[in-house]
Amino acid sequence: MWFSVLDLRSGYYQIPLGEADQEKTAFICPVGFYQFQRMPQGICGAPVTFQRVMEKTVGDMNLLEVLVYLDDLIVFGRTLEEHEERLLKVLDRLQSEGLKLSLDKCTFCQTSVSYVGHIVSQEGVSTDPSKIDAVKSWPRPQNVSELRSFLGFCGYYRRFVKDYSKVSYPLNQLLQGCLPTTSLKKIKAGLLPPRVVYKASDPFGSRWTDACEAAFNDLKLRLTQAPVLVFANPQLPYVLHVDACCEGLGGVLYQDQRQGLRPVAFVSRSLTPSEKNYPVHKLEFLALKWAVVDKLHDYLYGAKFEVQTDHNPLTYVLTTAKLDAVGHRWLAALSAYDFSLKYRPGRQNVDSDALSRCPHGKMKDQKWTNIPSSGVRSLCKIPGQDLVNASRVVTSLGGSPKSIPKAYCNLATLEAFIIPKLSSMDLSCAQQDDPCLGEIWRALKEGNLSTVKKEAHQDLPLIMREWDILVLDNGLMFRCTQAPDRSHRKQLCLPKRFHEVVLKSLHDDSGHLGFDKTYGFVKERFYWPKMKADVGKYCQTCARCVKR
Repeated sequence: MWFSVLDLRSGYYQIPLGEADQEKTAFICPVGFYQFQRMPQGICGAPVTFQRVMEKTVGDMNLLEVLVYLDDLIVFGRTLEEHEERLLKVLDRLQSEGLKLSLDKCTFCQTSVSYVGHIVSQEGVSTDPSKIDAVKSWPRPQNVSELRSFLGFCGYYRRFVKDYSKVSYPLNQLLQGCLPTTSLKKIKAGLLPPRVVYKASDPFGSRWTDACEAAFNDLKLRLTQAPVLVFANPQLPYVLHVDACCEGLGGVLYQDQRQGLRPVAFVSRSLTPSEKNYPVHKLEFLALKWAVVDKLHDYLYGAKFEVQTDHNPLTYVLTTAKLDAVGHRWLAALSAYDFSLKYRPGRQNVDSDALSRCPHGKMKDQKWTNIPSSGVRSLCKIPGQDLVNASRVVTSLGGSPKSIPKAYCNLATLEAFIIPKLSSMDLSCAQQDDPCLGEIWRALKEGNLSTVKKEAHQDLPLIMREWDILVLDNGLMFRCTQAPDRSHRKQLCLPKRFHEVVLKSLHDDSGHLGFDKTYGFVKERFYWPKMKADVGKYCQTCARCVKR
């Protein structure tokens, strides 16, 4: 990669002011009355006007061949020939608009350049050592005013500091209680309730604790050792690590560009007062939604990526039926992205997990646990179980969609095994072939219960008691009952071959809920003799539930 940096000479003064607008810049001094004929610095509309002029000047080259930030431009190209061609095009366009450069501040045809406080090279983007050197000797802040200056400087480079919100948390706490002068006057006048407040010039004194001192030194150290952020390659998949704790949210976006996983972006933020009341699983879900939708949308929208988390229950987020209204909104926002979830133990998730733990260095063990759509299948697997994807089977079985998570409708979000979809004819044949249900199905077809051979199956007497509420609908046998809300409910009479598949889906895929919830889900859609006992036995023998 080759780069050139261009800097305009007194850029604002190269923009002429309209004659009707010149009087708006008038001022009086001891030697007379004056008004600007060129756009001065400091007026509120100057930056946006200048940026608009510069973007119009470079035209269709913007973002593709050159980046513009006010009067600073950076031209880039993969080869020297390509770069020189682009550079000449930019210079021609600047000349056609009558804009002049400051040659002393320009850098041409380099593999590494300094641009708006950053070092840009073919390796990526890093902090500018000439700027960071100032932080090494930064004295300890004595009051809120000095602390704001320090945090403002650090905040400019927060994208290079992993877990910035967590590290700076003790320092941000010192800013609380410092109110604007107008608020202080209102408190004195009794217009606001009394509270402990500080002025920006008041010394910290005992409020500067050991935690504040550690955070201050840690921030300086992290800034001086900040990593290089690589340029994102849209053609390669991303890996996102997310984590949350009571102090904030964190995420690290990686790409494997033939040199192992390299960081593309660090993101973090503190929690609002209401978010601090969230339970752990909701905080982890919030971290996922915030990192993907709010912070890294430009990278991840339309790209395929993998999310790794050390919070095992988060891997059920795409399939759980136990979400509140907020959770459903978050899930709807995430449904626009193509990603899979993978569980990664906390001891290996040291980057984003540093929000709640100290970093442990590079881990040698890189064996990760894959989480398919049916949950942590490798952790709760029982020998002899069929690993067929239960969710896709169950989706095609019953008539009521309420007990099945809506996420199953979007198979792209599930790591599904490809199996044939069951049709009504397939289910009807399965009912007829079942030794118990088949007898009742044929009796319903003939309309004569006396044709049932009770000795054919031990459970036939139980299902014969339901004769009055059994119906055939398009070749399928249903049990028609009234739900607790007095609505009409049709339960599909489920053949024995599908019992385990349904229980896997409605128990495992729904987050290993307890017996009552699981039985409620099953009863809403299906019926078979001794169903309650079968559900209870499945929940009691579930290996994952037993471990808990």
